[in-house]
Amino acid sequence: MLRRSFSSYLRQGLLLAFLAAFSALWLAQAHAERRAAIVVGNSEYPFAPLTNPRNDAKLIANTLTELKFDVLLFYDVKKSAEKDLNDAIRAHLIGADMAVFYYAGHALQYNGQNLLLPVDTRISSAKEVAADAMRLNDLIDIVKNDPVGMKVFILDACRNNPVAKEKGLQQGLAYTEAGSGQVLVAFATSAGEVAYDGTGINSPYSSALANALLMPNLDVYDTFRTVRGDVRQATGGSQIPWITGSIETKFVFRQGDAGKQVAQAENAAEADGGLTIDEVLWSFISDSQNPEDFERFVKVFPNSRYAAEATEKSRFKVAALTKRGLYVNGNLVSSSIAATAPVGASDKALSEEFVFQQAGERAVSETFRIWPSNLPDTQRGMRTMVTDCDLYAADPNDPQRAVPGVTNGLVNVRDALRACAFALAADINNPRLQFQFGRVLEIARRYNWAEHFYELAGNQQYSAALINMGYMARVGMGREIDYGRAFDLYVRAAALGNLRARTDIGSAYIAGQGVPKLPEEGVLWYRLAASSGWANAITALGDAYRLGTGVKQDYVQAASLYSAAADTGQIDAMANLGQAYLAGEGVKKDVPRGLELLQRANDMGNRYAPYFMAQLYLKGDRKLPADPRRALALLELSANRGNEYAYVRLAWGHRDGVFTGGKPDLRRAYFDASLAARLRADQGEQAKAEIAKKIDPATRKEIDGEVELYIKQNGP
Repeated sequence: MLRRSFSSYLRQGLLLAFLAAFSALWLAQAHAERRAAIVVGNSEYPFAPLTNPRNDAKLIANTLTELKFDVLLFYDVKKSAEKDLNDAIRAHLIGADMAVFYYAGHALQYNGQNLLLPVDTRISSAKEVAADAMRLNDLIDIVKNDPVGMKVFILDACRNNPVAKEKGLQQGLAYTEAGSGQVLVAFATSAGEVAYDGTGINSPYSSALANALLMPNLDVYDTFRTVRGDVRQATGGSQIPWITGSIETKFVFRQGDAGKQVAQAENAAEADGGLTIDEVLWSFISDSQNPEDFERFVKVFPNSRYAAEATEKSRFKVAALTKRGLYVNGNLVSSSIAATAPVGASDKALSEEFVFQQAGERAVSETFRIWPSNLPDTQRGMRTMVTDCDLYAADPNDPQRAVPGVTNGLVNVRDALRACAFALAADINNPRLQFQFGRVLEIARRYNWAEHFYELAGNQQYSAALINMGYMARVGMGREIDYGRAFDLYVRAAALGNLRARTDIGSAYIAGQGVPKLPEEGVLWYRLAASSGWANAITALGDAYRLGTGVKQDYVQAASLYSAAADTGQIDAMANLGQAYLAGEGVKKDVPRGLELLQRANDMGNRYAPYFMAQLYLKGDRKLPADPRRALALLELSANRGNEYAYVRLAWGHRDGVFTGGKPDLRRAYFDASLAARLRADQGEQAKAEIAKKIDPATRKEIDGEVELYIKQNGP
């Protein structure tokens, strides 16, 4: 037998090890998940320019890049470039395990077809528009038969219909079936409705989408359900996103390694004796694809335990992106049909002034929401105190804010986290910045961390932080529900003069949450807050008089209070006052006036206004003929906005054929009743049980499956 030396065994061992390592690497690459995206932002329309699509495209491109998507970003696509775009879809998206196509810009429907408009679309006739536009179905057809992965088409479009109305040319987009295959289509708003361009830097939809994409461990359906809820909140119910299509493969945009990073940061915080800003920020940016994130991190936190790793990651990212031609002269760039376009952090100032999105509960005139991007250079003036953190994360309900503020659903979590971390690092004991950093963390669903920074601000008598901690305790956000803790926090904030806290104390006494149920005491707190002009308190006091809660029932007084609150733009008061005029409760019956108020509240997104209007259209009035089809549309709108009882009325209406000339539609009746039951609406179970008796078991089972798919896609 031939004897081999030790060195030969060593060489053989090394060779085997090399082959094993090579095989493992090859297998890893062979099965590596490929993520690809095409992002389009069309803003420069000569006939109706849009402010935000370019910003929205940049935000989504940044976000997807951070999630390790290979992103192609296109700005202001012209009709001559449609073939180039189609070729890009074919070459870039086919074969990807997850492919995303995002479009922001003008879109409309023509004869049931959804059309995406190039920036140079001719608009003199509907036929010209149809000839120049890109058909959504044509884009889907390119990839729908791809056997690999799943495809998601996201349309942040239909912001308005700028083209003269002609036959077959309608605002909004039509409901589109995704067809067979692993294809999902996400719409920024419901079929036939118009989405908001937004009064801030980004549209409500793109802000919510970017935030949801970065949340760990959400699958595709979870992601878009989160977007739906956030957009509905941000727009007061005026805009309700929708998805269609069915995918079988589970896909998570951001894997749970974020949880590992959170745990590491928490362990580090425990070792250091407290949570630090750099540890929180690192948990969010450690997987960033942008070298600038790491460069600034090292500059601001040179002594951080993560500084060395950040330096190394910055070098690695620069080298990798330079090799791909995506990092030029110190700037991160991306391919574009029109021109090479920068993909950096969102622009802080896009024009000479911002228009901030105010909370719906205090919808003030736009005149008061305008804020200049270039502040006067005044000693100890606004310019010395306003930071990027304020611009991205100030709360409209914070009485100590430095700028008008941004509602929750419009906060750009990605950029706000960075802005607030860097601002707070420079002024670490500033309670306003502590609160705003906590607020962004709350929106990002890092509740324990949010509460930590709220505590820091609250200990410095910052009332908005106390309010938010109270809310978290009351609803069980990141902790068990604790009404007693919530009440104590509201009392601390109320002692600082916070009007919202005084209203919340009143509601606690009305409901008996954390304190004995004492409606009379609750009304006193409502009066106290209302006396300072807080519209929500005035509305709550009106509710007390209308229902006789803690006071003698008095419709006249209720209507008077609703009128005062409605004058400030409080939409619940507006809807209640409209209903009072329809019913003649506390005011002389005036159907036109009631409809006018309800329509205003409806336009502002109130969930109950369309319900009240539907009741009128169902029965009609002396000067208003019954209109069952109009009533149906209004009830569906109310249900989509979150009024669960509207599903019950829909179920009864379909059962009795109210909407279809006396012909029952038991299938739709059972569907709506099932949704009502799932939402625990009053009489929901009763409606479902009664209608179920009229349907055979096989049909019930089929509809139950449709209900489950609906909830999976859009949430309950």
